[in-house]
Amino acid sequence: MSSVVQLLRQEQRDLYVSASALRTLESCPREHWYKYIEGRPAQDVPGRLILGSAMHKALALFYRCLRDGEAEPTLDTLVSVAGASIGQAVASKPPILFGDGEDPASLVTEASRVLGVFLEQGYRPDRIVGVELPFSLPLVHPVTGEVLGYEEQLVGAMDLVVEEAGTIVVVDHKVVGRADKTKAERADLQMSLYAWAARQLFDADDVGLRYHNIVRTKTAKVQLQDIARVANDEVEGVEAAASGLAMIHAAVGRQDGKRLMGRRRSWRCKEYGLREPSRPARRPQRSPIVSPPPTERKCIAGTGRRRRMSWPRLPCLRPPHYPRR
Repeated sequence: MSSVVQLLRQEQRDLYVSASALRTLESCPREHWYKYIEGRPAQDVPGRLILGSAMHKALALFYRCLRDGEAEPTLDTLVSVAGASIGQAVASKPPILFGDGEDPASLVTEASRVLGVFLEQGYRPDRIVGVELPFSLPLVHPVTGEVLGYEEQLVGAMDLVVEEAGTIVVVDHKVVGRADKTKAERADLQMSLYAWAARQLFDADDVGLRYHNIVRTKTAKVQLQDIARVANDEVEGVEAAASGLAMIHAAVGRQDGKRLMGRRRSWRCKEYGLREPSRPARRPQRSPIVSPPPTERKCIAGTGRRRRMSWPRLPCLRPPHYPRR
């Protein structure tokens, strides 16, 4: 039994790991260490993440109304929900890392623009099964039935679950700055785990996965991308989660465990809220060698001429010469 499990049992704390935490571990183990193991507060939060969170709350309200058979919320209602979320983020910590020309008012204006396009082009499924649907399941191998991990429960929340032609489809909202046509063709650990969880929650034989992209280009648009399912993607996702848990327990159980959680550079580093702690210490720079000014010798006696200016010799920086044996 892992020492981490024993410690958490003594403290009577629940054992769980989230799908988003495993995705962070996959992208950058050092970020996972600082954020989820040490619990360091972030230095700042990018403005685009604040906007994305506000949009998710507005979309959740919209789809709850559709699920309950109520009238669609108006644009003013959705913008007020998004604006309240942005205002709450501004008033709390950590501070927001605004981009060029960004401020709280501009984020609300951008939310209003994009939500207006969503109401015109937005996705309206016929049957909604769940909105922000939470789950907590033991990490069980989908083929062998073996319980993996260290007794943790896999937790998460699906943005939207719909039913189309008798098939359960898990929809994930994405507020993006540009369209990525190949995103649905690449493997996604979090979505694979969502498919595995939906299969257990709804006792479904087949589960579809879909991205609901709200693209914030100059001309905003809404796109639906069906994620290409590959053979054994759920098996690979569960096994990857078990491998990640083994890595976490091995790191926490060692005194120098942070060394096992190395840093992986990517585009996320620029907006990473814990940039300074994860930045490796730089070598002290050597002071540059400054040459002394040239010296001018006196005139040669009886000639009236001057010798050429000569530079004083600098100490030799090459290694000493060792004669051959």
